[in-house]
Amino acid sequence: MGTLLGGALDDQIAGLVAGGVTRRLVGVTVDTVGALVSGVPEGTGAQCLIVPASDFPDGTWDEVFAGRPVCFVVQLDGDQVTSVDRYGEANVADLGEEAARVFSRGVTASIVEEDRVVTSLWPVPRLAVVGGGSIGDALEAAAGPLGWQVHRLAGPADAAPVLLGFGVLDLVVVGIHELGAAGGALTAALSGSAGYVGALGTPEMNASRLDWLVSRGVEGIERIHGPAGLDLGARRPAEVAIAIIAEALAARSGHSARPLGVR
Repeated sequence: MGTLLGGALDDQIAGLVAGGVTRRLVGVTVDTVGALVSGVPEGTGAQCLIVPASDFPDGTWDEVFAGRPVCFVVQLDGDQVTSVDRYGEANVADLGEEAARVFSRGVTASIVEEDRVVTSLWPVPRLAVVGGGSIGDALEAAAGPLGWQVHRLAGPADAAPVLLGFGVLDLVVVGIHELGAAGGALTAALSGSAGYVGALGTPEMNASRLDWLVSRGVEGIERIHGPAGLDLGARRPAEVAIAIIAEALAARSGHSARPLGVR
């Protein structure tokens, strides 16, 4: 799943695994082909842990797919992996000050020590924008500094297979105005487990969409935020995008979005 160093190391690691290398910390170097594939300079060195997924503690992948950050501690004897343990927000401080500091940054990172590798794994949120025009463009631009992956989708047919796999960390904004297409896109969004589902448009437009969904027996319409965004007095697309992202962050985390100065 995914790539290693932008695809620079995929073939090498796959070859090592096919050759029987497992439960090891290996050193690899980007070769000519890897450099051409990824743009990473040839000769760049890296260390990779090769560990079977089945070696991780029970429930690990449920945590990851649910969008919760985890911290793995891989114990080493030389370059041999001897055990894998999992920590979370509740007990990561037990690993020491440096590991807790790295975890608190909210990004995926590793600490390589003599006898262990500590890896904080933070899932990357996905933002799907269905339609959206200039506001969709602004949402895509605003998501970049947040490190989110953005999917631009034209309509419900494109959206359905993508949104079905969305989890609680992911966000969907529907910006289609035609009633049937908007209803279809919202139906697709509700088929998954996205942590935020927003719909652009006027209150009247969103009321029509809800009626359309109810008449077709679509469940979960209470998850829809429409019109999407907080009341910030936004006018320009970039301002509207900020209002939507602010609401999405609050909704996904369960916070109230009240001013921090209000107690």
